[in-house]
Amino acid sequence: MKTTYARRRAAVLTAALIGAGLTPLAGGTAAQALSGTSTTDTALAFAVKITTGDAVRSCTGALLDQWWVVTAKTCFDDGTGVVAGAPRQATTATIGRLDLTTAAGTVAAIDKIVPHPDRNLVLARLRTAALGATTVAPANSAPTEGEILLGAGYGRTADTWVPNQLHTGSFAVSSVDDGTIGVVPRGDAAICKGDAGGPILRSVDGGYQLAGLHHTSTQAGCLTVTGTEKSAVETRVDDIAPWITANTPVPHALQVSVTDTRVGVLRGDYGTQVKEGGLSTSWTQLLSSSRQIEVADDRIGVLTQAGVAYVKEGATTATFVNESGGVQQLAISGNRVGVLSDAGVAYVKEGGLSSSWVNEASGIKQLEVTDTRVGVLSTAGVLQVKEGGLSTGWTTEYSGVKQFSISGDRIGIVTNSGASLVKEGGLSASWVSQTTSGADSIVLRDDRVGVLTGAGAALVKEGALTSAFVTQYTGVREMSVSDSRVGVVTYDSAAMVKHGGLSATWTTVW
Repeated sequence: MKTTYARRRAAVLTAALIGAGLTPLAGGTAAQALSGTSTTDTALAFAVKITTGDAVRSCTGALLDQWWVVTAKTCFDDGTGVVAGAPRQATTATIGRLDLTTAAGTVAAIDKIVPHPDRNLVLARLRTAALGATTVAPANSAPTEGEILLGAGYGRTADTWVPNQLHTGSFAVSSVDDGTIGVVPRGDAAICKGDAGGPILRSVDGGYQLAGLHHTSTQAGCLTVTGTEKSAVETRVDDIAPWITANTPVPHALQVSVTDTRVGVLRGDYGTQVKEGGLSTSWTQLLSSSRQIEVADDRIGVLTQAGVAYVKEGATTATFVNESGGVQQLAISGNRVGVLSDAGVAYVKEGGLSSSWVNEASGIKQLEVTDTRVGVLSTAGVLQVKEGGLSTGWTTEYSGVKQFSISGDRIGIVTNSGASLVKEGGLSASWVSQTTSGADSIVLRDDRVGVLTGAGAALVKEGALTSAFVTQYTGVREMSVSDSRVGVVTYDSAAMVKHGGLSATWTTVW
């Protein structure tokens, strides 16, 4: 490989390398891991499997922080180039899953990409944070010739077209140029289709630094490839750390929760705050290092990242009561508190904040409470609701449910197929279709129904269940409603609230 190729801009580089027998690595429908050894090294759990469209293209990436993935620009190129903004096709990132047949890690949609102007590199933002996931930082110095690096990827191997595991292999650095690194595989390692954007790593003190990303390869040693010359080119990242930092901002806000008189916000730094009265009143600071905030009547609930649920009632400056530890979700109403434990057990208490817990159900993935109802969604997607006392029996409401909400005498669901339905009245009332497809979540409060679509459109209706939706905002990651307010957090992280009718003016509250 001639190092003069590596000095050119990325677009020219790719064309020149194709002529030299090196080919792009973005995987098509048949291409999926680096031909080498499958790994169980959890220190590599920052590896990301990226899938575009209906498995039209698959690549590999690396998680830089809980919001941003770095990968190859070619992963998002549909033949018309790559531009900043939302990906042209729906794209998901599977994070922290060394074995793709397991449920480890998380799966999140990618809602924004930022391509580097000169390199085969793109930053991809996750719609939901990969909380607690392993991350990797760019190397702070360039590789040197002869240095041994570790490559990783989910692409095809020597004998498997669509492998289910992350594979690794060793590579020796053959050249270092402006923007690129030439490498030569050692042993049976090879960089294959589907490995594009995958990390090549420097081992440091038992961990890893990101030296580069898979760019192009001769693919010798990969399934169906007959050539024997082994070489590859990596995109350098050590010398663009300032650009990466400047283009991976932490979201300003993550969640908003509203009542008619209060607004609660979970900030991008995971602090929580609440304001009472008008939308321009001052904030009262609450707890730091949090992952959920809820406001209901005169209660405020905060769930910390350590899994401790705190609730206060009365003034916004009242003292929090530690309700429980080991919690993954918190739900509150005017006289009830519900927690879903890390083990999937739903507990509810009624009355004062120091009252006793009642074990309601196990095998649960979502819990909601009102003053008169409790709803639980099982891990199998079965929604059950009870009405009255905490010891009353359950009524099975629907199967195949993705998410639900309850308020007053209404129950709303989003099905696994993306339809949304609401019923009003008794637990045996009939369902009324709200949207037939595309729904991601539903929220009910008083006489309002809010639906957030998978495309990020916030739709709200008020009054009868047969009334028409009004589009409130697009590019929304999270929504909350009350009788007189709608709150949204946009993809770009502004928390906005409107007070009054559905056509009222938005106020950016954070």
